[in-house]
Amino acid sequence: MTVTLLVAGTVLVATAATLLSIRAGVRGSSWTLLTSMSVTAVVGAFLAGRRPGHPVGWLLLATGLPFLVGQGADGLARVGLAHPPVGPGAATALWVDNWVYPPALVPLFVLVPLTFPDGRLPSRRWGGVAALAVALAVVLAVLGAFGQVTLFLGRATVPNPHAVAALTAVAPVVMTAAGLALLGCSLGATAGLVMRTRRAGRAERQQVMWVVLALVVVASAFGVDASVALLAPSLYPAVFPFVQLAPVVVPLAIAVAVLKHQLLDIEALVSRALVYVTLTFLLVAGYALAATWAGAALPGSADPLARVLATAAVAVAFAPLRDGLQRIIGRWLYGDRARPYAAMTRLARQLQRPSAPEQVLVTVVSSAAQALRSPYAAIHLDDQPEPAAEHGTRPVNGSSLASVELTHAGGSLGRLVVAGRGREALAPADLRLLADLALPIGAAVHAVGLSVDLHRSREQLVLSIEEERRRVGRDLHDDLGPRLAAISMQVELARDMTLSDPARANALLGELLDQTEVAVQETRRVAHAHRPPALDTLGLVPALESHVAHVAAVPVCFEVPVALPPLPAAVEVAAYRIALEAIQNVAAHAQARSCVLRVLHDGRRLTLEVADDGMGVPDTPPVGLGLQSMTERATELGGTLTLLPVPHGRGTLVRAVLPCRTGA
Repeated sequence: MTVTLLVAGTVLVATAATLLSIRAGVRGSSWTLLTSMSVTAVVGAFLAGRRPGHPVGWLLLATGLPFLVGQGADGLARVGLAHPPVGPGAATALWVDNWVYPPALVPLFVLVPLTFPDGRLPSRRWGGVAALAVALAVVLAVLGAFGQVTLFLGRATVPNPHAVAALTAVAPVVMTAAGLALLGCSLGATAGLVMRTRRAGRAERQQVMWVVLALVVVASAFGVDASVALLAPSLYPAVFPFVQLAPVVVPLAIAVAVLKHQLLDIEALVSRALVYVTLTFLLVAGYALAATWAGAALPGSADPLARVLATAAVAVAFAPLRDGLQRIIGRWLYGDRARPYAAMTRLARQLQRPSAPEQVLVTVVSSAAQALRSPYAAIHLDDQPEPAAEHGTRPVNGSSLASVELTHAGGSLGRLVVAGRGREALAPADLRLLADLALPIGAAVHAVGLSVDLHRSREQLVLSIEEERRRVGRDLHDDLGPRLAAISMQVELARDMTLSDPARANALLGELLDQTEVAVQETRRVAHAHRPPALDTLGLVPALESHVAHVAAVPVCFEVPVALPPLPAAVEVAAYRIALEAIQNVAAHAQARSCVLRVLHDGRRLTLEVADDGMGVPDTPPVGLGLQSMTERATELGGTLTLLPVPHGRGTLVRAVLPCRTGA
């Protein structure tokens, strides 16, 4: 019932204003102003009835109804002035028409931005702005009603019967200052509304963005109005009606924001509108200024044809500037999605800069975010639960996230995850650019992985060498060193006893021979731990045959299709240790009756295979020390070790592939 009464009353006022305007023969911009204010009042009445506790509806009514009253008073005054003598009703209507509009702007352009969307001020300090705006509205109303000496209606003037001498002296200056202060309050309230979006939730931000967009449209309309009035006055009568109609977007935006604020994703629309409205305003102002200057500079500038030609010339000159500005704006909004080659080139140049491996991933995610104007980008590797590199802050709502797989040489490395701009999902063009960027980023991730593995291998190699040196030093210091020192002392004792007790000296020398033999054996043991002597005296295959002949628990058949060339010492030791460990595993775990040891060399790598006829590879192969040792020996040389079932038959195949170029 409240909604019906409010809307019906507002429609009645709007109808009365319309009938009075028709009777007075009003033309031009008054109709567009009447339309925009009728919509403002009706929307305000509807919102006030639906949400009586929310001030926005009442504020819209506080703007729309005074304007409708003023429009009706304007029509009534025109009718009275057209049929003299002017009656008291027409005089009062003219008086109302001259002061009702300025104070009515305060609710729409100051109080609505300050209290939207929750009906409260953003903070207490904004209370001063609201109080100042209300005070300015009162001042404008009082001075407009009682401080003007003359009342205006079009070109007609009538003395103000309600003028107060004390106010007429200060009214012009005070009203100008009040108008400027009111403009400052409006700009401040709009800025406060924009700042509110920073700490607002998604629903509230959606509501605010609708109103921000509407205020941008109105401000742009007023800017065009001022530009045309200053630069092209002859066009002003055609432009002004549209300016009067522009405020209608504010109540419509408020209605959408309050009643169905999730109708559209407004954030992207606001950002684009801000940029493109600014661009349009600059171009229009530039067109008007340059056309005016060119028309005045041309001979016969009073000729309309000369002005048309000047305007056309300026338009042609501005076309490249317009295209350039649009490209700049497009890049600012959407990044390099229209220029994938530029994005790839920038990424390549950034990767050429020297940097640590861990910094490379940060560089590529930053470049991807920059190319797509994304607030967040990250690289997730397959073997890591946490992101390997991130740029920006991950959005709480992950619905706008898009990802593309990072691959290299057909293998998957991870995923590149990028967030959409604001809450806008990435468009197909963005996804195509993301897929293009994934190719060099995948190569970079692979290179970083190789660099990290190489660094770790070097660290492990250095640690292994130092550990081996420590072990050798400990063996020499704790065992061989004391043994040789004792032998030296006993030799001195035997020398001293040679003359005094030859028999005792001879017995002592015999004991020294035994101790020396033990020391020699200990020295051989230490040397054998580093490199088996059989490799130096026999070579790889004969050394394996000699060892297997003495200690192998299962028969071993050797297959060496061609004679092996001289091998690097490290490859020989690794192949020797891997082969012996594999044969030992066959005897201990495979339950095999025999095995085959195959050694091949193709000029680039040495392949060692140990195949048995045992129980085969279990479903979950155990990772013991032996298998781990073989794997480490192969990978230290850049090779591989695999555990496979025998291709034809039953059993297990251990294959080690070690890089080994002939003559290396």
